[in-house]
Amino acid sequence: MTRTVTLLATTILANTVFAALGGPDQYGYTWKDSNEPDGPVYEWIDITTTGTQLTGFADDNVVGPFILGETFPFYWYTVKKIHIGSNGYLAFTTSGNIAAPFPGIPLAGGTDNYVAGYMTDLNFAGEGNPGQLWVYDDMEQAVISYINVPYWNATAPGFWTGSNTFQFVLDKTDSTITINYQNTLCCSGSNGPVCGIEALNGDFGLLQNSGTYPTSGFSVRFYAPPTPLIDITDAAVEWITDPSNGGRAIPVNGAPFPMHAFLRNTGNQVLDPFTVTNTIYDQANQTITVDAANVGELFPNATEDVYFSNSFVPDAPGTYRSVTTLSGIVGETVISNNSLTQEIVAYDTTLLYNDVDWAGAGDDGIGISWNGGAAGCGTYIIPPFYPINVSHTTCRITNNIGNVGISMVVYDDDGPDGAPGTLLDSVSVQAMDAQAGDHAYPLTQPVVLDSGGLYVLWYMNGANVSLAQDNVAPFSLRTYEVIQGAWAEYRDREVADFHLGLRMSIIPEPDAAAVSFDQPADGQTLGSSTAVRIMIHNNGNLAVTGIPCGYSFNGGSPVLQTYNGPAIAPGAEALFMFAQPLVPLADVTGALCAWTTLPGDVDGANDTTCIMISTAVGINESEGVRMRLSPVPAATNLTIDGLPKSAVRLEVFDMTGALRLERSLRNVSGPFVLPLAGLADGVYVLHAISANARYNGRFEVQH
Repeated sequence: MTRTVTLLATTILANTVFAALGGPDQYGYTWKDSNEPDGPVYEWIDITTTGTQLTGFADDNVVGPFILGETFPFYWYTVKKIHIGSNGYLAFTTSGNIAAPFPGIPLAGGTDNYVAGYMTDLNFAGEGNPGQLWVYDDMEQAVISYINVPYWNATAPGFWTGSNTFQFVLDKTDSTITINYQNTLCCSGSNGPVCGIEALNGDFGLLQNSGTYPTSGFSVRFYAPPTPLIDITDAAVEWITDPSNGGRAIPVNGAPFPMHAFLRNTGNQVLDPFTVTNTIYDQANQTITVDAANVGELFPNATEDVYFSNSFVPDAPGTYRSVTTLSGIVGETVISNNSLTQEIVAYDTTLLYNDVDWAGAGDDGIGISWNGGAAGCGTYIIPPFYPINVSHTTCRITNNIGNVGISMVVYDDDGPDGAPGTLLDSVSVQAMDAQAGDHAYPLTQPVVLDSGGLYVLWYMNGANVSLAQDNVAPFSLRTYEVIQGAWAEYRDREVADFHLGLRMSIIPEPDAAAVSFDQPADGQTLGSSTAVRIMIHNNGNLAVTGIPCGYSFNGGSPVLQTYNGPAIAPGAEALFMFAQPLVPLADVTGALCAWTTLPGDVDGANDTTCIMISTAVGINESEGVRMRLSPVPAATNLTIDGLPKSAVRLEVFDMTGALRLERSLRNVSGPFVLPLAGLADGVYVLHAISANARYNGRFEVQH
């Protein structure tokens, strides 16, 4: 199907005059056709009784991957997964939907790594459409047959006309690729047909035909070189964060967003160590954070996961770019795949709501519309926070020359492999409410989501209404074209985003928990006053402070204190030390537990953490050390007799564990008199600690 903005009025005449051979390309591939004396002999392979019919094909979409039983050699690498395009091509990569106008070969960017057999504007959709797709695979060959597939036609009933039957034969024994044309009918309404092959870098490829219609009973075969004409030294950044390399929405001051890149040696030579760098840029192209890592020797087709130390926490809303770049590869053949960008959009969770989409403030002033209507645009959004309440769909309409209505539809992502699945809401918008401008359309029933993502669809209920596009980088790669009910990756997703999204508000879920002890350690024996430090984790979706905390040892009286430090972002942690230390009061082993009691906490079951420790109060002294405390009770002074002749630290704690008195002594000789000024009546614990001796005891003060 053709977009209105790119509709071509082109007349293409059938031409059955073919060159009989061609090539080589840079790597060494050549081709011959069945008109060449030593070329392939046309031989149709019928797989309708031995193969499998695949469904799900429509207009301008991709089905797959179809997994080969044995790998197929292609250029300097092997492929095992085939994504089958409705428009007559096989892609060995996960990205890209090739549609009119069809690209030349080779052409880096967009979809690379594919074979075009009869690439033109074909259509499997529409009432009564006879088109079929069959596949067959064994150890020696894979066959993919397009049978009776018509062209897309905007004026024909069902939007289809004509019939074309052709097939791909991938021979795993000799690496040849054969295209058999049983019959084709002139003419397509777009450019093409295109026949050729293109390597994964997009720079190497071989075009056999563009714009010429083959005769019936005709074959073309592509031959891999016995010896490549070039050694390929190449590495690529295949994706950032996840294989989709799709845009991410994250909260401002939320949990650190990890920066992760996946690299591959895409050449046929061993790579010496090189460098990979990740940089985060803001909307003004200012560097926010940068980190580099070294990658060791990498063998052909080997991969490397790189986890950077520069996790990203945006402190302001807006659009950011994560750019991963390779450097230091000597003599690299291809450099176009050395850098990859991911869009990151940060949202403020303190706002009443956020309009979440992938477009910036501007648009191209033209928009996108589908010829004939009955088609639309979709986008996929993973919310920046959970749980959320979705109340509206949002869009910007560039123009509505046709004065027609639209539909706004929301789907869950519970379809196969995360595709659109359950219909959650659908709103029909009348023409008077679908004029040019920004719109927010209420859902009939708000959607609550606590995981996963949502698809939103803008659908034309007639011709000549256009959705606005943003053509300023970065781009989300999460846009789709939806034609006759079939979703396919938007053909221009690498250079545009739709003004299409969802209005979301966060559902507050406060949840803070004491998750571990920093001090003391599990199993530790304490013989003196010890500070208690815990780690507080924010499991909720709002930044929190003012968190009531407590600890208790062996079921004793709790020590309570409130964390009033900097607000802890969702998913983040903070270290908290109680002002009151733990003072051993008996020789005992028991549980030391700490907890939080955040008001409104949605999960009280995760608030407490415990460890087992022991305390020792009895005398633990070096041989010959005898210490005595007097008088008991004491009033103004306490005499300590028998201290070692070395440096000694004295600590006095009350029964709540608070440190009340501290002295450092040097080379004590004879009894030491400790003034008790400032100590109220009560029982106290004394710790006398030297380099090789320790004394723990009690005394009482009475004035």
